Amino acid sequence: MDDEKLVRMLKKKKDEALEALVDKYSAYVSTVVRNVVSGMLGESDVEEITADVFISVWKNTDRLCADTLRAYLAAIARNISVDRLRRLHFTVPIDEMEIDDSSDVENNTDNKLIAEEFNSVIGEMSPRDRELLLRFYFYYQKIPQIAAEMDISESACKTGLHRARNRLKEKMVERGYGYE
Repeated sequence: MDDEKLVRMLKKKKDEALEALVDKYSAYVSTVVRNVVSGMLGESDVEEITADVFISVWKNTDRLCADTLRAYLAAIARNISVDRLRRLHFTVPIDEMEIDDSSDVENNTDNKLIAEEFNSVIGEMSPRDRELLLRFYFYYQKIPQIAAEMDISESACKTGLHRARNRLKEKMVERGYGYE
């Protein structure tokens, strides 16, 4: 079943759509969870977090969009995983922290504009740079895994990531975000 049909059925709260979603994306979601928890939690915790992701999707079907379904699932998986680690008093890297002060409308608007600009810059990058950045920062893959899956050496992966980060920073500075 394609994502568009899947999302339409999920929005209508069809049970078979949830089953299809789980069948299609459970391996993907559990991989994202494993990458985030990086061995700090056991397999049963990974399975539980994965189930929580699908429960969250079911409760929030109004937010679904077929074009961004994979990214949405990954974001939920990351957030739930980080929350679980926090509850268990594991240290969460600062770049993983969510900042949500919904009462601060100005900050939320600024953050949304920055995120849109960031996504625009990422979209303009070469496919290789975009893939390196997304695999490392979005899907939490390690250098050896990225290198193997992209069929490049680990040093080429590290160099590519370094250059892609620099290009990203350069473009964001050009657009008025950040500083040299």
